[in-house]
Amino acid sequence: MKVCLANEYFPPHAPGGTEWSTQALAAALAGRGAQVVVATPNYGAAPVEESAGFVIRRFSFPFKRPPGRTVLPQRMLQSPLFALWAGLQLARLVRREGADVLHAQNKHMLVPSLIARWLTRVPVLLTIRDGSLIDPSPMCLHHGDRRPDDCGVRKLWGECSVEYFDLYMRGRRSRLMTKLAFLAGWLDACVKQRFLRRVDAVVGVSDGILGIYGRSGLLDGVRRLRTVYTIPPPTVPATPEQAADVRRAYGLEGRRVVLYVGKFSPGKGTGDLAEAAPRILKSVPDAVFVFVGDGVTPLPDEPWLRRLGPLPNAEVLALYAAADVVVVPSVIPDSLSRVILEAMSAGRAVVGTRVGGTPELVVDGVTGLLVRPHSPTELARAVETLLLDEPLRHALGAAARKRVESHFDPETSLDRLLALYDEVRVR
Repeated sequence: MKVCLANEYFPPHAPGGTEWSTQALAAALAGRGAQVVVATPNYGAAPVEESAGFVIRRFSFPFKRPPGRTVLPQRMLQSPLFALWAGLQLARLVRREGADVLHAQNKHMLVPSLIARWLTRVPVLLTIRDGSLIDPSPMCLHHGDRRPDDCGVRKLWGECSVEYFDLYMRGRRSRLMTKLAFLAGWLDACVKQRFLRRVDAVVGVSDGILGIYGRSGLLDGVRRLRTVYTIPPPTVPATPEQAADVRRAYGLEGRRVVLYVGKFSPGKGTGDLAEAAPRILKSVPDAVFVFVGDGVTPLPDEPWLRRLGPLPNAEVLALYAAADVVVVPSVIPDSLSRVILEAMSAGRAVVGTRVGGTPELVVDGVTGLLVRPHSPTELARAVETLLLDEPLRHALGAAARKRVESHFDPETSLDRLLALYDEVRVR
């Protein structure tokens, strides 16, 4: 089978997890005998490259970016000109490669992929990884598990964009510019929602994310829906020696370590953990809270807190091994948290929230603990429970590792995806 995976970014241009997940998927499909080509705009890398058994073809694009996490302005990816140009380039690559299926990996390749289908008749699939097709900054998901019935310009202009400015942009951009950009992103999402029903299949990376879209009325009329768990990028677990080294390096020896990894933002619940920390310290005075990442949420300057900034993945893996508890206090639903997957793979008990795909990973009381989102009191109680009960902590961590191995096996995801590819080919 010949498979074309399309994404608006691809390593070495990788602003988020999607790019690394796409790379892992391409390698896994190639390992199963598929002929895989990844199609992506060329921001300044080699136009053709071979990697791990698959081919990367970067089509010409007028705007360049340095490697890493740098992104284009959203207005460029939202432009009809981008959709048309990318669609024509995808059609050319599909014809050249003789692709049997075209699988868009993120929302900005949805319309280009459908243009390519119109020109070539190739079946198109779309993977939904987050809530950005509801809105690029879905403030409604701060408060519920669906798009509200009264979603519209009036609500967006008078409520959602105001809340977004207050939480994320105050002091960084004017209120008017924030509201205009918010409106543009919402309108772009509304346009793309109309194209969801035209794809041959929608793939969700968790039941949780598909449930949010279904309750929001955005999957009505979609021909095929499947949950296929993300194939994680290959990682090498940290050794006990590496865990000891990282404890020494950051002054964590003799302390009970609570680890947070990710953006510092209201949607990720960073402030909720910072608020819960003093309550935990009353009963666990030797606890230390380690925050890895950066973002808009300020953190207190306290001796019990270590702010490490963004770190290479190998060092993050060592921190998982060094941690006693990993906390993922998300308010906006995570589709399928890579942090939770990595922490569970390292045998660590996780405290998460009952949103998105997290309950599919963390079975409450079996592989970790779940709390309500945006509840520092519940969060403090759960973390405190694990820090004070070492046998429970170790039992949950061991069960977490086994759950990843049994329920999130890459081969099972590949089987489901390849079966879906076969199904859409004979539509």
